[in-house]
Amino acid sequence: MPIHYDYCVIGAGLAGLHVAIELAEQGVSVCVVDSKGIASGASGTPAGLANPATGRFASQSWRAEESLEHLSHRLLKASSFSNNKFFKQTGILRPALDEKIASKMKHNLNKDSWSDDTTVWLDQKEVQTIHPGIQCIDGGVWVPKGLTVFIPEYLLALRAMIEQQQGIFYLEDSYRLIKNKDWEITFDTHQKISFKNIIFTSGIWTSHSEYWSNLKMHAVKGQILILKTDTSISFEHAVSALGYFSKIDTKRLVYGSTYEHRFDHHKPDQNGRDYMLKRFQLVVPDLAKQSSIIGDWAGIRASTPDRKPYIGSHQTIEHCFVFTGLGSKGLLYSSIGAHLLVEHILNDAMLPAELDFTRFNS
Repeated sequence: MPIHYDYCVIGAGLAGLHVAIELAEQGVSVCVVDSKGIASGASGTPAGLANPATGRFASQSWRAEESLEHLSHRLLKASSFSNNKFFKQTGILRPALDEKIASKMKHNLNKDSWSDDTTVWLDQKEVQTIHPGIQCIDGGVWVPKGLTVFIPEYLLALRAMIEQQQGIFYLEDSYRLIKNKDWEITFDTHQKISFKNIIFTSGIWTSHSEYWSNLKMHAVKGQILILKTDTSISFEHAVSALGYFSKIDTKRLVYGSTYEHRFDHHKPDQNGRDYMLKRFQLVVPDLAKQSSIIGDWAGIRASTPDRKPYIGSHQTIEHCFVFTGLGSKGLLYSSIGAHLLVEHILNDAMLPAELDFTRFNS
């Protein structure tokens, strides 16, 4: 006899665990299934930034401040479920590396509606006072509320939260999914579970499912470096310029990432290392001279044409939902996206039209 749940979440990354905790806190029974384990995909990056001023020119992301508030609230709640400090409000410094970038950054800062304490324009002297030795032309954007999150540790804390709410995890097992009256999964161990509702949150692998094969997404490979410095790192803030870097501890930092649309394997490689080191040297040449690679990581992101996620209910199959396509904004969008989806499922709330997964259908 299968064990029965109200909801099954496919995928144990940022999207899946945020959906699972939102459901579990509403008192419904929920399980999480991932054959590769927690943080096995793109969410396994050692550290990431929650940065509402995104892209080359510091454009305001979708629901930027609301997204940051949702994530901050969830991080604080999760922090009591870990012995390690897995996030810091480091602030994010975005220096302009040439006059064109500076001009477009200023334009975006003026046209977008920001709270006074969310983004600030700094002149060149102010930028270089915050971070001596950084390359900068004309100034840059300072994001004081920007966050650095050590994502695998955060996901483990979310798992503990979900389990406290009686959520169950099925990890590291191959399985077969079928749709009868209810949904059913049979694992290689011959254990069976059934559930009324299924939510696909497994990034690019969601589009490999027969139920969501029409989603317009493309795979983007991102590589990350772990660097060790010869001297102690004196700054606490993160930097976003030709990638991003943030301090891990007094002598280690994370730098990333590549954004590869063409690749023939999923592992870190020398081309990625060389590419990132060259960019790192352009931004902080003195720090780069004192740094050496001690580790690396690679993951595959699911990106949509407009870089906003897909959230919604299947058009023809009942009790089937999706939350995927977070691209490089998994941290920023996972908490607010999960909240929107669960409100839609449980309370019939309208979802934002700009996140409808059919928006690119001709």
